[in-house]
Amino acid sequence: MLPKAFTGPSGRTLTHWDLKLWCELETNGSFGWNPTEIEFNSGFKCHIYLRGRNDLSDNTWLLSKTANSLDGIVDALPYRYGKQQCYIGIPTAGTQLATALAFERRGLIGHETPCFRSMRTELKKHGKDNMWIDPPDLSRHTYISIENVMSTAGSMITAFERMESDGYPTMYMDHVVFADWELGGLTNLHKKGYEKIHVRYVIRDIIAAFVHIGRWPKERWDYIEPKLAVFR
Repeated sequence: MLPKAFTGPSGRTLTHWDLKLWCELETNGSFGWNPTEIEFNSGFKCHIYLRGRNDLSDNTWLLSKTANSLDGIVDALPYRYGKQQCYIGIPTAGTQLATALAFERRGLIGHETPCFRSMRTELKKHGKDNMWIDPPDLSRHTYISIENVMSTAGSMITAFERMESDGYPTMYMDHVVFADWELGGLTNLHKKGYEKIHVRYVIRDIIAAFVHIGRWPKERWDYIEPKLAVFR
């Protein structure tokens, strides 16, 4: 039986709802332990992984629940420009999350129903508006980027630079991250001038929680903690 709450090593508290979500993500194969180490895009190698693309698209109920975990963050964000929140997913897994979040918040009271925009992985070179997204409409929208998982934030910085070339004010936008590996991503973003970063979960808290509730053996914590401590 899951506890009512668990306070992780980062100092963040995971509620019963949070713990249940992550257990469901593991059952779905979205989060777990791989027999061999997986190399991240940043070069970091680890047995533990977090996915979030087709594994969640194949389970739309769980995708919706994952998106719902971000509701508290986006609900508290100010409307910096227009009166309608517009979510832009960082390709590619962030796209599913941004889309689901917009649909999850359709019943929003007191504000316009949120919308979403998709970002291309390659610059459009045909038709109208040869851009990464589309021209921003700041009189109508308050844009918020959505990322599923952050390590060194290299993909986020690349995406922000592309958004800037389309005219999006990324330095002044809010950016929401579902899970952070704590591999220096926040520091790298701050060095570039991106200050409004909002992280929902920290991976080491989830690992510690899984050990605490007996879902994972302690050896997995002993394996990952020194690897992550190097970046703190």
